[in-house]
Amino acid sequence: MKASLISLFLLLATQVLAQRQNVSGQINGPDGRIPNVSIREVDASHRVYNHTKADQNGLFSFTVRDAQHSLKFYAPGYRTFTHKMLGQKSFKVTMEPRRVSPFIGNERLVLKSDRLFCGHYMMTEVKQMAWIEQMNDTLFTLILPIKMDLAIDEYPAGRTLLVLGDRDAQVMRWENVVDAYPTELAPHEVVDFHLAQSYSGSIYIPGGSKEEKTLYAYPHFQFTKANLEYLAAHPDALRRLAVDTYKADNYWNFYPTDQTAALLKQVLEGAGR
Repeated sequence: MKASLISLFLLLATQVLAQRQNVSGQINGPDGRIPNVSIREVDASHRVYNHTKADQNGLFSFTVRDAQHSLKFYAPGYRTFTHKMLGQKSFKVTMEPRRVSPFIGNERLVLKSDRLFCGHYMMTEVKQMAWIEQMNDTLFTLILPIKMDLAIDEYPAGRTLLVLGDRDAQVMRWENVVDAYPTELAPHEVVDFHLAQSYSGSIYIPGGSKEEKTLYAYPHFQFTKANLEYLAAHPDALRRLAVDTYKADNYWNFYPTDQTAALLKQVLEGAGR
């Protein structure tokens, strides 16, 4: 019996050691190697197991707990990149620059309200915080907080906001013009400064924490002055919104009120000044 237990222990120990291995590689961007990239070993649920940083030459080397996990690479100004290891030991990673609107940074806040999208749905009062910013004479952005399902490094899937009419017919389609970094700040905690930083990543620092925290992303959906004029005249068009698909917290049913129309007209008046 004792011999069997020892054999089982040695077998389990061997399996554990076999999963651990040293991995190394280099990280490049369009203009050469990227220094100080944050690298994390994560599982399928994005739980973090190990964490390191690349050196000034974009080189890294560290021991991972499980060679079947994934490596996640993060650097401000670049899109987060995830690579499943599958037992591989050496990596050559290329990271793409993040998408940033040329207008962002020059915008002017014209509305911050939890009454733009409000009303009652299924006997529950709806109050969705929203921001509208003016980018130039004819372009605006709607910033609508997205509660993220997973603790990952950027707003991952939603690239469009769909304004839906009867029978889910598409009335408008607004493009997301930045790759938004998430933050731990909930909508009621966010101020203008945080919004200005939400696309730069300066208020989001990835680390080795294993804690599961609620994250919010603040993508900037671009729309035109003509869209705004239409909605001011037809606020009911805002009663159904979806980010790309109809799932989880990324789908809303609203019953716009008279205050919704008043706020949209206020935005138009403010934009004309």
